[in-house]
Formats: sequence, C-alpha cells, structure tokens
Amino acid sequence: MSAKSEIHIYILIYNHINTLFFDVAVDERELDGDLILGDIGQGLLFKAGTFDGAVNISALQWLCYASKTSHNPTKRLYRFFSTLYACLSRSARAVLQFYPENGEQVELITAQATKAGFYGGVVVDFPNTAKAKKMFLVLMTGGAAPLPKALGVENEDRQTVANSRRAVEQILA
Repeated sequence: MSAKSEIHIYILIYNHINTLFFDVAVDERELDGDLILGDIGQGLLFKAGTFDGAVNISALQWLCYASKTSHNPTKRLYRFFSTLYACLSRSARAVLQFYPENGEQVELITAQATKAGFYGGVVVDFPNTAKAKKMFLVLMTGGAAPLPKALGVENEDRQTVANSRRAVEQILA
C-alpha cells in the first residue's frame, strides 16, 4: 500500500500602490505575508514560473483608468497580464475578482489577458442580484479548460461571458 502526499505552500504577497494600506495592514490587521509597495500596471517583478496560482481581489478595474498623464490603460493592463503570465507556471490558474464599470472595461481586460497568452473567461456569481453579483476573470496558462460553475445560478449552465459587448452588457445590467 502506498500513499501519495502533496505539500501545499501558500505564500501571501500583498501588493498595493498606497503606503497607507501598509500602515493599516501592519498596525491593525497583523497580516501574515510579505508586503510589496508597487503598481501592478508597471508589471510584476517575480522570476518566471515562480507561482502555481494567483488571486487578486478588486484591483484589476483600477488599471482601466489613467490617474496620471503617462498612464495608458491598454498598455498597463497588457504589462500586468504579460508579467503575470511570465511568473506563473505553465499549468497555473489565476482568479481575479473585479468590478467593471461597463462592458468596454470587460472587453479591454479580457482582450489584454488573451493577448498576453492566457486562456479563460469571466465567471459571474449571483448574476441576477445587484448586491451579491461578483465577477471573476478566470485565467489559465496551460491551455483551455472548463471554467468553474457560477454560484447562484439555478440551471446547470455556467454564467460565462464571451468577449462580446452584448453578452457583457446583459450581465452588467
């Protein structure tokens, strides 16, 4: 009889552009993990293949805005996705929760992720409720694979968004 054991190591890295976040994180939250002051629109500075997965919560949509005259949302998104792709292993997934303002942002985000080499799509949990609706960009490096099923959907169909304005506007409504 043999047993296979797997070792799972989770590394928490908090990346934020605002130093005030770190003050709160260190003083009040006592977070485990490393803190990196940086702008994800300038790229991620990790070695190739460092991570087997990545999670991002509520940061992606901010790359759609130009808060400085030197900021170009399309270039910043591509820089983020291309460096994310590079630092992930070839069988990795990334799940990024985001809150797009409109369908154009969803299209811009998905187009830049695809251009960087990712496969995947958008999964919408609780699509019929305004308060509970959550959008996730699910990305894969190792080729196309089924997307996870959405929560709060009565039938077995996945609530996924193709890169089309009509489908995106329907979900955002």
